[in-house]
Amino acid sequence: MKRVGILGGTFDPIHLGHLIPAEYAFDYLKLDRLLLIPSAAPVHRPKHNPASPRDRLRMCQLAVASIPGFEVSDIEVARAEPSYTILTLTALSQTLPPGTEVYLLVGEDNLPLLHTWQAIADIVSLARIAVLPRPHDAHPNLAPLEALIGEREVRAITSRLVPGPLVPISATLIRNRVRSGQPIAGLVPRSVADFIAASRLYV
Repeated sequence: MKRVGILGGTFDPIHLGHLIPAEYAFDYLKLDRLLLIPSAAPVHRPKHNPASPRDRLRMCQLAVASIPGFEVSDIEVARAEPSYTILTLTALSQTLPPGTEVYLLVGEDNLPLLHTWQAIADIVSLARIAVLPRPHDAHPNLAPLEALIGEREVRAITSRLVPGPLVPISATLIRNRVRSGQPIAGLVPRSVADFIAASRLYV
């Protein structure tokens, strides 16, 4: 039985704070493939898109070019609609082989927000949610999520915390450094840094 991981986001730009936890998840969850899915129109950040969807897609492709098992999907960019996770999972479920185990990777800081996601009960029926380490509130309030999907499912989600290092890098930090003319080496893959410079993104 194949295992496929899904990691969505604005990736504006993609950076090592995304990639390092994702590589840990790939090994820990014994995934066969990991799909990075840049959003076309982020639902929770509708006014946020300094880089175009195509530029963010290209940066993701450059970032994973040398990482075995990692792929980039344009399913949301091509759809060019608000990027609801349930729509993406439903579409992907129709393309994956029967019996594929799907793992949806979310940052630990997003756990208290999962109850706000559209059709979260349907999401957990289509994918197992696994949690990537991210700086977060030490005692998140998960009661609203438990009310929607049940305490047992919430315990299952929190038990799938991928062991790995906290990588305190943010896309905001990178964009601000580019705007102020500071280097971003060590924060993003070299290919992504070169693309940002050549395309004059974030300046």
